[in-house]
Amino acid sequence: MFDQTFVRFVIVGVVNTVIGYSIIMILFHLIGLSYSLSYFLSYVVGIIVSFFLNRQFVFFSENNKLTEFFRFLIAFGVSYGVSYAALYLLVEHHLLGENIAFFAGMVVYSTLFYLLNKHITFKKR
Repeated sequence: MFDQTFVRFVIVGVVNTVIGYSIIMILFHLIGLSYSLSYFLSYVVGIIVSFFLNRQFVFFSENNKLTEFFRFLIAFGVSYGVSYAALYLLVEHHLLGENIAFFAGMVVYSTLFYLLNKHITFKKR
């Protein structure tokens, strides 16, 4: 059911999740930024690391880097938008506290991002 690509993506995702969640907590709790800005800034840092790790370690891509980077950004934008919508609904409608809602948003983001990257961004051409 799970191929090696998925396993490698999960490993990269765990690294990115730890980094991203740590950045969110620092920005939100220690610096006092809004949950929206904390969430966004954590993804700005993570997206750069994620592109290179996914390209080299997960998908072993040899396609054009610039083209892939643009596709990666589109996949990121779609995944981020969907996950942020989930975060917003969970927080603003008091369905979950911010800390748990951050994590739920990251799960939505990661699932969608994997599928888009596997089937569009890094697809063997």
